[in-house]
Amino acid sequence: MLEPKSSDLMGATRHACTGLGVLMIFLLSASTSSLKAQTAGPNFRKVVYKVAPKYPRELKQNEIGGVVRLSISISPNGSVAKITPVGGNPILVDAATLAVKQWKYVPSDRSTTTEVQLDFIPHQQ
Repeated sequence: MLEPKSSDLMGATRHACTGLGVLMIFLLSASTSSLKAQTAGPNFRKVVYKVAPKYPRELKQNEIGGVVRLSISISPNGSVAKITPVGGNPILVDAATLAVKQWKYVPSDRSTTTEVQLDFIPHQQ
């Protein structure tokens, strides 16, 4: 039985690592471009009326902050039709949802979906 030389194994390992590196770069660039498409693509709708969320008093007093991400569906008339939490502290998600429900967007010929992020920073609000 023939055993592979150590130089053959090192070459194969190096080749596999290079292939994985190229794959990772491709995947990262693909995900970055899809994020850009969400914010500036055909689904982009400009906010014309925005209500700031009310920071929950107890969280602000205890300097508890965070980021809330919401997926929102915007109806053709510009009102927010549906809100789905993507991430964040549940109490902050409630405050963000109450505010975003009141937002208005530029009208369009169809419904669109986008993701918004609200930052709750205790010492800034």
